[in-house]
Amino acid sequence: MKKYWTKTGALIAILAAITFTSCKKEKVVQSVVADGPQPTSAFTYVSGNTTNPLTVTFTSTANNAESYYWTFGDGTTSTEKSPAHTYAATGTYNVTLKTASSAGYTAVSAPQSILAAAPATAVFAVDNSKSFGVNIVFSNQSASVKSVVWDFGDGTTSTELVPTHKFASTTTPYNVKLTVTGVKNDVTSTTKTYTFTDNNLLKGGDMEASSSAFWKVYSSAIATTFGNTGAKPTAGYDANLKFASTTATSGNAESLIYQGVQVVAGQKYLLNAQVKLPAGGRNDVLQFYISTDANTWVENFSDAKNNVWLALNNYHAWGTTSNSTTAIDGDMVSAMLLNGQYGLGVATSGVYTAPITGTVYIGIKAGVYSGLTNGDFLIDNVSFTLVP
Repeated sequence: MKKYWTKTGALIAILAAITFTSCKKEKVVQSVVADGPQPTSAFTYVSGNTTNPLTVTFTSTANNAESYYWTFGDGTTSTEKSPAHTYAATGTYNVTLKTASSAGYTAVSAPQSILAAAPATAVFAVDNSKSFGVNIVFSNQSASVKSVVWDFGDGTTSTELVPTHKFASTTTPYNVKLTVTGVKNDVTSTTKTYTFTDNNLLKGGDMEASSSAFWKVYSSAIATTFGNTGAKPTAGYDANLKFASTTATSGNAESLIYQGVQVVAGQKYLLNAQVKLPAGGRNDVLQFYISTDANTWVENFSDAKNNVWLALNNYHAWGTTSNSTTAIDGDMVSAMLLNGQYGLGVATSGVYTAPITGTVYIGIKAGVYSGLTNGDFLIDNVSFTLVP
């Protein structure tokens, strides 16, 4: 006999299926919650070791901690329980420790200020590139410095990090002592004995008021003042030489001073000076000459004996155009090499090889041709020294 499904029969089958399914045992999902004591977060530390004074050893004193996260204050971290960390540089760093327990609780320590520092050292020398005669600039290469005291051996002292000091004599030996207090308050010192020699062949190169006696005037259209006070080149000392701010509406205005020095053929000498010149000049020059003739000051590069040696010349790339000089504050050789490279001394960075044995003349000229300097020209520490 055939079975016939009716709508009623189908409905009964569906209900049976639903009833059978709903009678199955339901699966229960459970989560395990661990409990336990909360952690603490604290630590101790020891700075430095025999291998590296910038290494700090940290020891966790936390309780109930299962994991650790250190922040060392220099951008680095660690998950060790008690790490040793080496800092890249002397300094003070804020260190924190975050801990977590097995129950998921966390704690963060109060930050501690950690000093990582090498022992202080006292190291210094004379900076010959900036010193002039008995006006001495010291360089300081000391490490881990908190403060310094200089004793110049002549009854005077200084607490400047990099001092300049004028000594009274070129024959007296001076015991110069540098005492350094380190960032850990440790103290160390060193002493050196110097006899400072003025090797400058020029007289009156310091450009004090009394220096005018050593310089002769060749031309004087621009007002010239020895012993100028107030503004000065940054690396200058005391007073200086001033060529006054000048405007020439037409034609040429210039002043040139000079003096003779004795040289030996074939020997090398360095001509240099500290200069401070304003920006915004037009058609102006500052030029240093070396000539074998006190009446010959040329600018044609065809005569090695009588020619411009170091020059800042607005016609020749001192500034972006002839209507716009740039400000200068530094030594003349460096300024020349960076601003136009004009003069016979360019090729030798200012070193002059004497073509004769006898007298050569050092000339300094400030000039304007139908233009303006736009401020005073200041010159100091003019030197002509034998190159070893």
